[in-house]
Amino acid sequence: MKNRIILFLIIAVAFASCSDSLSVEPIDQLTGTNFPRTDADAIAAVNGVYQANELSTRFGYTIDLTSDLTVTGENPNGDAGFLSSQQWEPFNSYITYMWTTFYNGITNANVLIDHLEDASSEVTPSLKQRIIGEAKFLRAYYYQYAVQFWGEVPLILHKGVNDEGDGLVREEIDAVYAQIEADLIAAANLLPHAAAYSGSDRGRATWGAAKTLLSKIYLVWGQTSPTLDAAGKKALFDKSIATATEVIASGDYELEEDYAQNWSTENRNGKESVFATQHSLSQSSDGGGGNHLLHCAFSSGFTQSLPHVVISNIKFRDDFDQNDQRKGVTYADSIYNPDKAEWFHFDLPRYQKYIDPIDPNGSASNRNIDRTVLRYAEVFLLRAEAINEAEHAPVGTAYEDINTVRRRAFRQPLNQPSQYDIQQGLNYEGFKSVIQQERVFELTYEQNRRLDLIRWRIYVKTLKESGVKAKENVSLKNYRFPIPGSQRNINPERLWQNWGYDGYDESETGVNPYAGFE
Repeated sequence: MKNRIILFLIIAVAFASCSDSLSVEPIDQLTGTNFPRTDADAIAAVNGVYQANELSTRFGYTIDLTSDLTVTGENPNGDAGFLSSQQWEPFNSYITYMWTTFYNGITNANVLIDHLEDASSEVTPSLKQRIIGEAKFLRAYYYQYAVQFWGEVPLILHKGVNDEGDGLVREEIDAVYAQIEADLIAAANLLPHAAAYSGSDRGRATWGAAKTLLSKIYLVWGQTSPTLDAAGKKALFDKSIATATEVIASGDYELEEDYAQNWSTENRNGKESVFATQHSLSQSSDGGGGNHLLHCAFSSGFTQSLPHVVISNIKFRDDFDQNDQRKGVTYADSIYNPDKAEWFHFDLPRYQKYIDPIDPNGSASNRNIDRTVLRYAEVFLLRAEAINEAEHAPVGTAYEDINTVRRRAFRQPLNQPSQYDIQQGLNYEGFKSVIQQERVFELTYEQNRRLDLIRWRIYVKTLKESGVKAKENVSLKNYRFPIPGSQRNINPERLWQNWGYDGYDESETGVNPYAGFE
């Protein structure tokens, strides 16, 4: 029974069948009497909702390449180059693709949820419950990217909305986050714990994935809400702490002793993995596994030619302690070439996480390492940060949380003090700086950095002070991506443009919304 989460082209549904002959139609065609009536068809339909999560290249380009840590090795005058140099505009193909893809995923989730929640559905009740949970998790997952990319976005929750988008309106940021919260709470109540899945079903959304993403959303929402007062934000930080504590107390996850195991093809969905994009050489749409993050980091192979994305400043690698195992997993100064039986040394380090040490020759074409989305280590960092935000001081478990992550990094016992621990005595600002740095050490090239800098309100300041020439063009407008021009051509009045971009009308949104940001 091939129920593994297979990722295909936009709109095309992945196959999951009880026999090799099952033919499954695209989910956008599975409506009315044609909607799947069997359990196998419903599984195939939810597999299709996972499809937008495949876009590793676009996630890497829109989140990593737009940060201070990464620059392009491609043509600086192409759309990827413009992302790297902070010169994107409304018709940038990568930004447009992300918008379209997120809303394809949301639309497919809406169709599936509406049909399965219909009392006439013939799908087995227990399976129906799980699939609705998966679809609600994924809808929240796509919306949390959308609201962080563009701010106010259309909030579509049911099938039947005009596919051309001419009737859509941008909803308030707090309303979008409230829906994300509702979907993740519902998903957590419907989804099983990770241990309930086995075989090819491992990797599906779980209770832990819903709770971890919810903890993260509470933190981000509290830091970025344009309307909540201090009490409202503290309430969100407190929820983030409580939700992260639930995940930690569940016992569902453990830290890998060997940090590199998080990207091993021999350790898919390991004990630290909370949610990851599933990739497979044999079942992906291109036959190469689909995780283009590998190709982006190693497309030039054993040469000094630059791949699609590279480290922007050697300082970021040198900031790591030599004894930190994460350094050699994050950056590769050299890679063993099995064909020549020798080590190849790079003039400029490559990102290591998605280069397969077992088959480095295949990393440019065979791309089947799963893309990490949520890891257990981040749960500790989220809780530590939320505590600091809620109490304006690192009290409670804050130090122990960050030190747990650091002890693993330095191969120390997790439950004992270590020489590598962050020592107590920091104030709010001091601990915040430590958390910000630790997230770089732990999460580089995992599609977090741009979003982190934005929620901390230090995006422009950080890029300008990075010493990276390609980032000198950054300005306050870069806190958001522009609404894609193709969408505004359809609906120019309701899809108003973000501040600072071509088509922006000050009468619609008032003065600079980023006043006071750094």
